[in-house]
Amino acid sequence: MSRFSLPSSSSAPFDEAQEARALAEFLGPQDPVDVAAADWHTRAEQGLDAAAQDALAQWLAADPAHAAAWRGLDQDLAALRALPAARVARLRAGAAAPAATPPQMRLARRWPAWRIALPRPALLAACCAALLALGAGWHQWQQPTFTGQYAAERAQRKTITLPDGTQLAMDADTQAQVALYRDRREVRLVQGQILFAVSADSRKPFHVLAGPARVSVVGTRFSVRYRSEGMDAGLVKVAVEQGHVRVAGLPIAGNGFTAAAVDLVAGQALSVAADGKVGAVATIAPSGIALWRKGLVRFENTPLADALRELERYGPTGLVIRHPAVAALPIGGSYPVDQPAEFARMVTQILPVKLVAGAGGITEITSAP
Repeated sequence: MSRFSLPSSSSAPFDEAQEARALAEFLGPQDPVDVAAADWHTRAEQGLDAAAQDALAQWLAADPAHAAAWRGLDQDLAALRALPAARVARLRAGAAAPAATPPQMRLARRWPAWRIALPRPALLAACCAALLALGAGWHQWQQPTFTGQYAAERAQRKTITLPDGTQLAMDADTQAQVALYRDRREVRLVQGQILFAVSADSRKPFHVLAGPARVSVVGTRFSVRYRSEGMDAGLVKVAVEQGHVRVAGLPIAGNGFTAAAVDLVAGQALSVAADGKVGAVATIAPSGIALWRKGLVRFENTPLADALRELERYGPTGLVIRHPAVAALPIGGSYPVDQPAEFARMVTQILPVKLVAGAGGITEITSAP
């Protein structure tokens, strides 16, 4: 626990919700990175469970500014904790307010006393102290204002509009979890691919968490794909149609923090590997982003078995592959997602395979003589 706790009034009731709202109003104009660092530092002093430790590691890795704010706060708090006890007592006495003062005014009067003493260190230390004092009230204030879970089943595509106006165009076989907070918006892409049209709000950055990647924006239009199996297994693929996004690899257990975040603008794309390594930026035509909206799927040296599995997301194909050598044959090009028979016919023209009709309407793709 920090010894820089705020004074409390013994005669006036302590309303955590009111104090939390007053603190939120004060923190509004402050640097959000500094505020987030103070919040994380406070929680760390109180003890983090495994899930929270992982979340802290992800926050630190998301942007170099986060790690810098954390280090700076550590140094500032160390300096303040080295102050003589008498000076700390004077600071705490100066921060006190009459018991009859409304909670918002008591909080507003506490902050100037800290800021006058040591502007930046005092500000961050006072932020930690206030968060410690508010405890559950502040973290209640930090809870989501909206949550939702969405899924597009196989052979289904849908568009979801969130309360903030952001639209999620979901491809077949896609799952996502949404949480909107007072200071940010988050979507966790469990699997699948989504074209995001983010409603601009500079006060609430928009984050997409997908496997080993984090994509951050304010307002833009971009596509994110992540699947744990099949084509592009383990990769997170990001492509920007409009605006600007920032992509960062998340830390993987045992690998430490990943490289710095990479900025993408319209017409650019990249992939994040399963180990969190961010790949090179590539150029992509806007018309080639999220081809599934046009009823197409594109393969690039994709094993035939993975290509067939991808088509199966849009509906039954009636096609099977039993021979491993045939399953591994690479295929490229763009194909309609709803015409498996046409796909099978084209495969026989570009690969050494043939079609063999079987029972129950099933057709096997097997090796040609």
